[in-house]
Amino acid sequence: MARYYLHLRDHIEETLDPEGVELPDLNAVKQAVLENVRDVLAGELRSTGVLDLRYRVDAETGDGEVVHSLTFKDAFSVIPDTA
Repeated sequence: MARYYLHLRDHIEETLDPEGVELPDLNAVKQAVLENVRDVLAGELRSTGVLDLRYRVDAETGDGEVVHSLTFKDAFSVIPDTA
């Protein structure tokens, strides 16, 4: 298994993942990134009531190659109120 680092970034700042996580393949990387983004969004919504969609999570190899990136806005769907 390879180690991937899930870094939180926007256009100005970043929070780097110093530990990383071992995952078997790209599908597992994509799932881990999706769960990470949703966890961050859920925590922010619980604590502040705000969804800040300016961020993304980049999954990088130990060599710094980004193998997957997911913006916060692409991690969920919104079903509008039609009433």
